[in-house]
Amino acid sequence: MDSKELSNQYYKCTNRIHEAATALYEALHYEGGEPKRNTDALHNTIRKYKRETDGEFDQIRSLINEFKDNSSDIS
Repeated sequence: MDSKELSNQYYKCTNRIHEAATALYEALHYEGGEPKRNTDALHNTIRKYKRETDGEFDQIRSLINEFKDNSSDIS
């Protein structure tokens, strides 16, 4: 993997994080825009999106390690 491919993979991961953040924002509100206030339901909603974003952060760490293992350019 070269630097350009690493950057492309970063984009894909961060774009999925962005999409998850947007979906979370929507999930925190009712259809009419009123914010939800049920802490139990919101706890589960937040956990779902946290798992998704944690997976993307793990992927970024894996990409960095793969890049370092296959490259002499470790800046």
